[in-house]
Amino acid sequence: MNSDAGCYNKFFSHVYVEKGALEYPDTSAILGRLPYAEVVCIDHYKDVFNRSHQDAIAQKRSPAMILAVNSGELVYRGAPVCQSFGQREFYYTASSMNCSFDCEYCFLKGMYNTSNIVCFVNLEDYEREIKKLSNPYVCVSYDTDLIGLNSLTGQADRWVEFASENPEILIEMRTKAAPAKLTPLPNLIYAFTLSPDEIASRFEKNVPPLRARLKAVENAIRDGCTVRLCFDPMIYVEGWKDIYTGLVDQVADRIELGKVKDISVGTFRISSEYLKKMRKQMPRSEVCWFPFTNAGGYASYPEELDNEMMDHMCSVIGKYVDEGRIFTWR
Repeated sequence: MNSDAGCYNKFFSHVYVEKGALEYPDTSAILGRLPYAEVVCIDHYKDVFNRSHQDAIAQKRSPAMILAVNSGELVYRGAPVCQSFGQREFYYTASSMNCSFDCEYCFLKGMYNTSNIVCFVNLEDYEREIKKLSNPYVCVSYDTDLIGLNSLTGQADRWVEFASENPEILIEMRTKAAPAKLTPLPNLIYAFTLSPDEIASRFEKNVPPLRARLKAVENAIRDGCTVRLCFDPMIYVEGWKDIYTGLVDQVADRIELGKVKDISVGTFRISSEYLKKMRKQMPRSEVCWFPFTNAGGYASYPEELDNEMMDHMCSVIGKYVDEGRIFTWR
């Protein structure tokens, strides 16, 4: 046990609630799941979330929850660094921001100055905006892990309900969690990010191990869910080729890949500005201090290495699935 383990509060020992969010049903439900938390009323979530001189790394040990009403833009066109899987009407939305998991390479460390988590309780407004779109593909879990937070926020359940009531809208929820049971719907994609044990043990704190995630994938496929597998981001380490080959073979031994919708492959890439912030936060990070190539505002592995990693991974996966079901970031 770390000597300073007792110096930190438990997760969500404090909940900051915007005055405008107090009367929302989701606020009452979330506070009911955190009976031990000290509740602090605030005027605006940014007063806490965006305040200066925060230590995001230390906050990961005991993050606070912030409940708020999002009165700004609710739905965005899909970002260029995200895979659209061939969908023309690609959007994403963020009904929560930040994640309870602690992956060293996560872009959220560069996007936000804090590890506190915001949950917007006006989900009906998000749903209203999405309904205005024409046959959209909407990713709802890029800026958080909704399934990982669902026991507290209930938002993953809310999005499942929304998908059930709106079959013309395609929803994706991406996760590193290992839920025991998921609801199968034809217009709801559960995207599981899978990492080799060697990567997860070094760079993914608080995240379920690979065996637990594979069990969740097995259960989801058995129950008729639409499942996407994401080998993304691949992280360069010594021996990466054998490590990622072993990952794919291990997955293929456990999962009937013919029943998977598709597979995403991508190497680590990130906004150069985000990387700069992450390097300042984590001066000893093996991931962040790799000598990346910078082009067009993004940092990535040098082209030769990047191509080698991508080509190798696609080749290994190609032993098990058709090439047309493998989507890559190039």
